[in-house]
Amino acid sequence: MAGAAGAFAAVAAGWQVLGDVGPEQFAFAGVSALIGGALAWFQADGAARPSVPQRPVPRELPRDIADFTGRGPELSRLDDLLRTRDRSTGPLVAISGKGGLGKTTLAVRAAQRVAADFPDGQLFTNLRGYDATPAEPAEVLGSFLRSLGTDPHAVPDAQQDREQMLRTLTAGRRLLMVLDNANGPGQVRPLLPGGPDSAVVVTSRAPLSSIEGAHPIVLGLLQPGEAVELLGRIAGPDRVADDPRDAERLVALCGHLPLAIRIAGARLAERPDLGLSALVERLADERHRLDQLEIGDLDVRSTFMISYQGLPAEQQRAFRLLGRFPGPDFAAWPLAALMDIAPRDAERHLDALVTAQLLDPVRPDETGAPRYRFHDLLRALAAEQPEPEAEADAAAGRLLGAYLTLAAEAEDRFQPGELRKTSTHPRYGIEAEYRDRLLRDPVAWFIAERHNVVPCVRFAHERQLWDAAWELAHIAAPFFEMLATWDDWDTALGLALAAARHSGNRWAESITLFDAGALSRFMGRSEEALAAYEEALAGYEASGDQHGMAAVRLVQGIVHRNRGEWETAAERLTAAAEQLEAAGDRRFTAQALRSLAVVRCGQGRLDEAIALFRQAMAEFHDLGDRRAEAYAWRGLAQAQLDNGDLAAAATAFGRSLELTRELHDRRGEARALQGLGRVESALGTTAAALRRFAQAREIAEETNDQVLDSELSDDITSVPQA
Repeated sequence: MAGAAGAFAAVAAGWQVLGDVGPEQFAFAGVSALIGGALAWFQADGAARPSVPQRPVPRELPRDIADFTGRGPELSRLDDLLRTRDRSTGPLVAISGKGGLGKTTLAVRAAQRVAADFPDGQLFTNLRGYDATPAEPAEVLGSFLRSLGTDPHAVPDAQQDREQMLRTLTAGRRLLMVLDNANGPGQVRPLLPGGPDSAVVVTSRAPLSSIEGAHPIVLGLLQPGEAVELLGRIAGPDRVADDPRDAERLVALCGHLPLAIRIAGARLAERPDLGLSALVERLADERHRLDQLEIGDLDVRSTFMISYQGLPAEQQRAFRLLGRFPGPDFAAWPLAALMDIAPRDAERHLDALVTAQLLDPVRPDETGAPRYRFHDLLRALAAEQPEPEAEADAAAGRLLGAYLTLAAEAEDRFQPGELRKTSTHPRYGIEAEYRDRLLRDPVAWFIAERHNVVPCVRFAHERQLWDAAWELAHIAAPFFEMLATWDDWDTALGLALAAARHSGNRWAESITLFDAGALSRFMGRSEEALAAYEEALAGYEASGDQHGMAAVRLVQGIVHRNRGEWETAAERLTAAAEQLEAAGDRRFTAQALRSLAVVRCGQGRLDEAIALFRQAMAEFHDLGDRRAEAYAWRGLAQAQLDNGDLAAAATAFGRSLELTRELHDRRGEARALQGLGRVESALGTTAAALRRFAQAREIAEETNDQVLDSELSDDITSVPQA
């Protein structure tokens, strides 16, 4: 201090010698005195110099929340990334996901955990990326520069200058920067520090993988156990422990979305008298679910609406119309029909909705087409967006028309040659190249859409589009039967029958009763089947449909055949074959011949049966109906087995197995395996027979084929013991 004191004393003395000099002399003397004093100060002992002011250390992270739940893997990955130092640029982590997932909460928790690793401070800003007025990068840069100690008057006006100053100030400093709620890379890039010692965490609804060097973390929904745990932390662990089943239902109705669970928990916390079951009941009504998920400044609807309102008009329309789609997931072509646009344009809209976190992609379906689905709460939001009634009606008609178009062509490819009965509902065309790609394997297409068919039939029924309702159920019948989706088929038939009766269309009612008889027949309920067929026959007679009447006689003959009533069956089937041939229905004629062949087997007229099977098989092969051909091979094989020609039977059963596996026909596959087991049993190869029967039984249980399961029990009992 002595040196510094002396230096300042010299400056003071210099001023005191001025006396009454003039202005010019005053200035000269004053400057000389200051220079002399400054030289004396710099020559003084360094230990005595005044200390340089410390740079400010910003601590801007928000408060961590006490009830943070789950996200263990994500936190571990964030820890690892943020503590990494072996690179030329500091770590940059981009957390993305839909609104309400807790991206900010996760970012703050991770930042607080590693804050000690960044002694030069932590910066935080809300970029308001999806607000009406997002934060401008220049605005955020100015705030950061001031936080880092820059005099407000020294902050440059130009954004580029501010970017350069930020990189200068952060060079060599170990800072952690959290950029919350970004709307895209353009809002983030200007804010990034340039040195390797600073780290950045960004949150956004949109993926930010295009930012160079970004490590993406895509946030998903909470696991069911984590969701229940979060509910308990907010509402009270005892309430959840006392009613675990309703707690699980409650978080499921919240879609395992943290924001929704937080709101539900807060509602319970402020209402000790409100039971979990009561809140479950309120949330169960999808039309009003979002009304229940708001409390104070927390609101699921508003959180989601930010993303919706940020979309261009056409993508908003896509979101609204998809909210009216009745099934659980969808490819691009239903949106193309809803919007009356090309599938490629629909794909572009779907990709944009995924980027906006308003849709979730799911794995490609059996046709190779990408599929999409809504989070349940986003579906509710989409469904409540207003759409002009005329446009909604037109979109519904196009959607059902597209399903009828594709389903009808799928059935034509699946079992060619059938004279199908159609309604007057307008078809909607799908581009030929796109349609061919979807229907390359018609069974695969139906498998991809199997969960949408019944909802579409119900959708048609609710909108009083009666023709679409009964016809879609009718077209889908062969696929329902082959895949053994009995409950779906039964539901579709109930809706279709109601639609036909509402419309007063006796002919359509007969078609649906014909299909109802088929379901009863496949389920082994022969009396119900015959009753449905009698009603269908009366309706066809009243409508003057000769072909329909002949088709009923065919299926009545099959029921009598299944009951072992050979004479009655032969009479019905012979008459049906003649009438169907006269009507030009080659496929049903061949089916009548195949069924008559089974009757001849039952009557012991095996040579006659083998000839009929070969005749039917040739017709099915000529038509290109591989499934019916596979069944004819199986019938021929059984006749050959009964005739003692085991080698021929093994070959024929093998051919049936090959075809049914190609067609994904599990029930047909099981029957072929059963036949091969019978051949092995007749050959005395016990182990091989039992293996075949076990494979068939596994499929019988899978498809709930009780008739086959009962037959297999008898087959297994009859296997000779080794």
